[in-house]
Amino acid sequence: MKSRLLATALCTIAATALVPNANDHHVLNTRREVLSRSVSLAAPLVICTQPNSASALEGCGRASHNCIRTTWIAPSSITSPSEAARIIRDVLNTYPQKGQGGVDCNGWRIVKDALESDAGIITLEFKSCVGPAALAINLGQAFIDDLKLEVGKDADGKMKVSVLSKSRMGSSDLFVNRKRLLFLGNQLKEQGWSVPDPKYPYET
Repeated sequence: MKSRLLATALCTIAATALVPNANDHHVLNTRREVLSRSVSLAAPLVICTQPNSASALEGCGRASHNCIRTTWIAPSSITSPSEAARIIRDVLNTYPQKGQGGVDCNGWRIVKDALESDAGIITLEFKSCVGPAALAINLGQAFIDDLKLEVGKDADGKMKVSVLSKSRMGSSDLFVNRKRLLFLGNQLKEQGWSVPDPKYPYET
């Protein structure tokens, strides 16, 4: 934690020194913005790790129907990132490889597990059932959704998990991301976690 805070402070100082207009604090949200901004400033690009109280996960589009961003809060008895990470892994392992609720029939896999690193993120891929939509627009191949979970702390110092579940293709996911998060969230609720009902951006 101390190393992350120190890195953040050093990055802030470095970024201020490199940006010609120190009052211009534009947040770079996409790869395209990063490239465009770095070229226009004609200065080296400083990439810094987010502090633990913030989330490094991207957001969803304002009216998205295929992406959900939410947060799970751990009970006060869970005080360390390693303990939260262990629980998250255990819950993920309860997810059936054959899917559930008519979704994720073709399994899931861990792409990268960095929960124990400073990043504190685990990334997974879920493969859909092959239904009419997959047959019509995806050559009969399963759709792939990405799930990212980031362990950190909220403003009150409680352990939290920032959640992003997002489909790679299509403008609507037929509520697949919601069903996935409901399953995982219910496992955490049984252990005393605070888990809001997953909602798409257009519903809020």
